[in-house]
This record gives sequence, structure tokens and C-alpha cells, in this order.
Amino acid sequence: MDWSPRTFNLAKTLSPGTDEYGRTTIIPALFDDINGTQMATWRQTLLSTQTGHQTLITGTRTGNTLPEDFKVGWIGLAFPNKQHHITEIKWQIGDRKFGRINLEEMRLYNKPAIIFSEGQVIDEEESFHLYGYVDGPIPNQAPFITGVYQRIVMLGTAYFKVISKLLGNCGAAI
Repeated sequence: MDWSPRTFNLAKTLSPGTDEYGRTTIIPALFDDINGTQMATWRQTLLSTQTGHQTLITGTRTGNTLPEDFKVGWIGLAFPNKQHHITEIKWQIGDRKFGRINLEEMRLYNKPAIIFSEGQVIDEEESFHLYGYVDGPIPNQAPFITGVYQRIVMLGTAYFKVISKLLGNCGAAI
């Protein structure tokens, strides 16, 4: 309804017409990583100095908002790493805060994921913050090793109103 009179055509989700909106997977470039850098992939570098409570993922625009003409239907998170340094998460969408989830049990599984019982919608130009507790110590053998890589993959779908915003190079800023 927000994008009316545009409609959604299930047969043309990746190439909508002029009066339609489209759908794709959640694109990392819609978000910033733990260092405040716009993401090109879901992989982040956790430095040895970044332990404790951290902001892991935020919206990429001013005020940590999602870009205009994008909406995200968020259904969960995947953690495809062998080593997990994130032991607890919580998030905030706009002015709604969500409770903490303990992730330590995930260390028992090969490639764990969290699927929410109810999906979350992140509207265009709405702020988003994913917070987490980064468990240390993180390896530090300077100058060669100063941190570890951690993937936090947002599961769900991204809806777009203007397809030309997605037609750039893979990994490029939106």
C-alpha cells in the first residue's frame, strides 16, 4: 500500500515493469558493518580490540536508516562460520526494541541459523541497529593477524521500488 499504485508481479520479481515493484534477497549494501563501512558482503572483520557489546549491523544512510525505495522483510540470521565470536544479539527497528537472544548454543551446530517466529519489516528510511556481544579473546599476532572474520547473514527479502538502484556492479554501493 505504501507504494501504491505500483503493484507486485510474482512472475517478474527481478525485472518489474514501470508500474510495479520488485523483490530480491537482502543486499548487504543496504547496511553498514561493525566499523561503520557500507557492506559489500556479509563478512565482517572483528578486530582484537572489538570485544564486548558492539553495534554489528546498521542501516547505511544518515541516522542508520535504510535507503529510500527499499523495504526489507527480515526472517532471521545465519552464522556460517566455524568459529562463533558473537554470543548474544538484540536489535532495534525504528523506535521498537527487541529482546536479547543468547547464541551460545549455536556453537554445537555446524552452520546455525536463527529463524524468527514472526518476520520483521524494515521500512524505507527507517533506522535499524543489530547489537551483539563479541566474546574474546580475538586472536592478535600483529602485524599479520589483528582479528577474525565473522559472517552475519540477514535472511529474508528486499523489495525495491526503483530497479536502476540495483543495476550497478555486484558489491557496489547502492
